[in-house]
Amino acid sequence: MFLKRKSSIPVLSAVLSLTLLLAACSSGGGGGSASPAQAPEPNKPSGKTPTINVAYMPDMNGATPIVIGEEKGFFKEAGINVNAVKFLSGPPEFQAMASGDIDIAYIGPGATFLAAQGKGHIIDIVSLGKSDMVFATKKSGIKEWKDLKGKTVGVPKGTSGEMVLNLGLEKGGLKPSDVNIVNMDVAGAVSAYVASKVDAVAIWSPYTLEIEKQVGKENMVKLGDNSDFFPEYIFPASWVVNPKFLQEKPELVESFLKAIAKTTDYKIKNKDEAVKMTAAYTQVPEESLKMQLDALEWLDNKRVADAFKDGSAKKWYENLEKLFVQNGNLKEITPAEKFLMTAPFIKATGQ
Repeated sequence: MFLKRKSSIPVLSAVLSLTLLLAACSSGGGGGSASPAQAPEPNKPSGKTPTINVAYMPDMNGATPIVIGEEKGFFKEAGINVNAVKFLSGPPEFQAMASGDIDIAYIGPGATFLAAQGKGHIIDIVSLGKSDMVFATKKSGIKEWKDLKGKTVGVPKGTSGEMVLNLGLEKGGLKPSDVNIVNMDVAGAVSAYVASKVDAVAIWSPYTLEIEKQVGKENMVKLGDNSDFFPEYIFPASWVVNPKFLQEKPELVESFLKAIAKTTDYKIKNKDEAVKMTAAYTQVPEESLKMQLDALEWLDNKRVADAFKDGSAKKWYENLEKLFVQNGNLKEITPAEKFLMTAPFIKATGQ
């Protein structure tokens, strides 16, 4: 039996519904101000089993571990209950951690700057993203990054889409001030591109596919995506913990990570089932989740441990910080060891 839900997101239209449900897939709540959605009915604690309040997003990164952990009994085996609370963006998750309402949260790369500000500690890496893309309209005449000068680009600000846009501008010898960058939500960006109200858009899968359906692939000019900037720039999605919770209840954080490690093993070996379970839990169509799965790289537990030990993860996050400094979310780069806590994961997984 899947976890009960208090309510689902209202369906305004097929596109808008998908947009609302998956708005955080790639951005990870980079800079949006959306409020958390209705939470599923929390699990009732049985006996003295401790409950951890966990924020998730309704996608293949955030929701899949929650539903697998519950349905396969991994949380129970770890001796914890998980009260899963749905959010659509990162900033409200950090606000909820600050107020003590959330203990652990899933975030995408776009919200990493809040951890760097000391508002949370990263304790695990879920995946590496490669779904952010910048597309120009064919009629704009744009063919490469340098052609964006003086053009209008729609992008949800503070997201990993904006990060890729800024990297592309730099590659083309431009600065953000050389371009008319318009802050739009995901639905607005899609609509603006389709209606040719912008010359280009920085967006991510599966919304790129929605645009393709409406305008035709032949009318889209792809300027680049995350992979163009590998390996210098990596876009990790993460589990982050309330610093106070980690300090006061490190044993519960370890128990959570033990359970999550099992969900990681299971989802990688059973991707089709993971899609079906996540679709049933989130009410997001399987087709959309499959498209998202194609645009991310899940990391197994060994690879996470290796990245923690050899310094790769430190470099990934500090390089992301460079982009946050460029877009004004950070004043300066914070050494990753101040917000990247690797010991709990290493201890929990025995890697």
